[in-house]
Amino acid sequence: MQNFTDIPSSRSLSDSLIEILNNDRTSLSCNSGSTFPTTNQQLGMLCYRTDQLKLYQLIGTNPDNWRLIMDLASGIDAQFAAKLNAASYTAADVLAVDGSGTGLDADLLDGQHATAFAAAGHNHDAAYLGKTAKAADSDLLDGLNSTAFVRSVNGAGPDANGNASVNIDLSSRVAKTGDTMTGNLTIQNTAPTITMQDTDNVTRSLHVNGNLMGFLNNGGGWDMYANNSGQVWAANYGWLHDYFVNSVSNCVREGFGAGNTGNCSPGESNVINCYGGGNMMGYQRELVDNGGQVAIRTVRHYYNCNCDRNCGC
Repeated sequence: MQNFTDIPSSRSLSDSLIEILNNDRTSLSCNSGSTFPTTNQQLGMLCYRTDQLKLYQLIGTNPDNWRLIMDLASGIDAQFAAKLNAASYTAADVLAVDGSGTGLDADLLDGQHATAFAAAGHNHDAAYLGKTAKAADSDLLDGLNSTAFVRSVNGAGPDANGNASVNIDLSSRVAKTGDTMTGNLTIQNTAPTITMQDTDNVTRSLHVNGNLMGFLNNGGGWDMYANNSGQVWAANYGWLHDYFVNSVSNCVREGFGAGNTGNCSPGESNVINCYGGGNMMGYQRELVDNGGQVAIRTVRHYYNCNCDRNCGC
């Protein structure tokens, strides 16, 4: 019977007779019934489950923990007979049940097999910090401090202060071993230089300095450059414009029959068969500077047939 009722102190005795009687019966029955009591619980209290023919004891609450004490469905003698007879229990019986797979875990320490522990003579001196290592070395990786490495957190790299806050997008980077770049490339410093190294020959460079842009030889000197006005200088000729102008001005003829000087092409000289009268003429080809180009022109020279060559041209 489970019919215990808490009687308020304000109720009179005559009004509580029924509840007192039920409480007495509950105590006498030691909390028997088809369910466990859920109120007025006390640790150590007993409960006989009439539906199971089993005796339980309350050993914990919140949640309730009822431990089976005895199964009364079968005889007590039969239950004790099922236990091991101490008189016939020997050391061989202990060895027979000891070891892995018996369910007793007799070969485990805190649930761990011996393979989970290192032997007494085991050490990691060769792979880890030795017993004589300094505490200052405990933050090193292969002897290097963390400052020797680039930190990355969720795809973010370090900023100027070493904090991983700069997003890394490798898809926008040009590969060092060869790649295609669609935008413009700017090299900005006091004397930008692009060096191209022929591994089986010499190294040459494209160089900008002042208002000059051109090529450097393998010794670092200028081979050729152009200034901001488009004038070109070459190591073998100097300023090319001046070189051509000098060539033009060097093309003169000292007179007919006197031969050529400079780079003039041969003209009509040494006129023969000077007979008759009137004016005669000969031809001379010259280089001329037209500003944007150098051209070749033919000049006619007139002279008197008296062969005194004392006439204007």
